[in-house]
Amino acid sequence: MSGAKVFSLEGKGLKLTTAEDIELHIQDLKSNDQVEEIKFLGNTLGVEASEALAKVLQTKKSLKVCNALCANETLLTNS
Repeated sequence: MSGAKVFSLEGKGLKLTTAEDIELHIQDLKSNDQVEEIKFLGNTLGVEASEALAKVLQTKKSLKVCNALCANETLLTNS
């Protein structure tokens, strides 16, 4: 997946509470410097998992769109 423009876990129904919970799911995202869009809708992200995701997102210079619901159920969107 390294080089894919869209990274999506949308609609998988994952319950990711801790940094360890999300780690396996974001390995491909970590190695993808070309990603422009990230989709996490339809999953549950806790505070710790959200913080781990945020650290990865900070490194994505090509990112244009990010849709995710986090622990407080606020839609995070960057478009």
